[in-house]
Amino acid sequence: MTWHQNPRLVDLLAGEYALGTLQGGARRRFKKLLARRPDLAEAVARWNERMAPALLALPPQAPAPATWRAIEQRLGFPAPGVRVPWWKRLLQPAPAGALALGLMVGVLLPSLWQAQHGGPDAPASTQLPESYVGVLGLADGRPGLIVSSLRQGRTVDIKRVAAVPVPAGQVLYLWSLDVAGKASPVAPLPQGAFVHLQLGAPSETVFAKAVELAVSVEPEGSSPATPSSAYVYRGLCGKLWRVP
Repeated sequence: MTWHQNPRLVDLLAGEYALGTLQGGARRRFKKLLARRPDLAEAVARWNERMAPALLALPPQAPAPATWRAIEQRLGFPAPGVRVPWWKRLLQPAPAGALALGLMVGVLLPSLWQAQHGGPDAPASTQLPESYVGVLGLADGRPGLIVSSLRQGRTVDIKRVAAVPVPAGQVLYLWSLDVAGKASPVAPLPQGAFVHLQLGAPSETVFAKAVELAVSVEPEGSSPATPSSAYVYRGLCGKLWRVP
């Protein structure tokens, strides 16, 4: 009798597999057989159900930075400090957190607008107004900021999804990045979870060449021409209007 014909042994190995203590060649062999044996899959499912209450009771644990770097390398993201051409950046997968946030914005904003202006059968003139929208992520891929501004407006709305530490005497500074990755200063960001930034020119002028937005930490009261530190937030900048 082989091990997978012994119900008791199958149950013990399924428990170790679900718990994560089955390692090495034994785990690989179990996983290979799992795809062909419904009884093994059922045993693993039973163990997952048993352990679910205990797992839900555990406090959430943040993955180590090395774990995020390993995930980014396997997904094809460049190593820190490596300059990537703009066209390659557009072809790279978005960080999971920023992608999820982008999907949420893409789904919810039209629905909210339609709810305020007559529902899904309203005429085309009631769609979202022409705007610039940026979804910026943290270095570890989690969603960080949502930045938006009307195309002809002078106000930028910033919603902070996740905060970053800002040392005393320094501020967050918003940058516009063109297709070559060149950063142009926009303005320092006010502190707060939902804040407004006033521009000195219409958004059409400030963000006309932007394909990305980024935020660095700069000395308070300074007017930097280039970022003096690594970006703490960065993400794509979209133009929400029909291009001829």
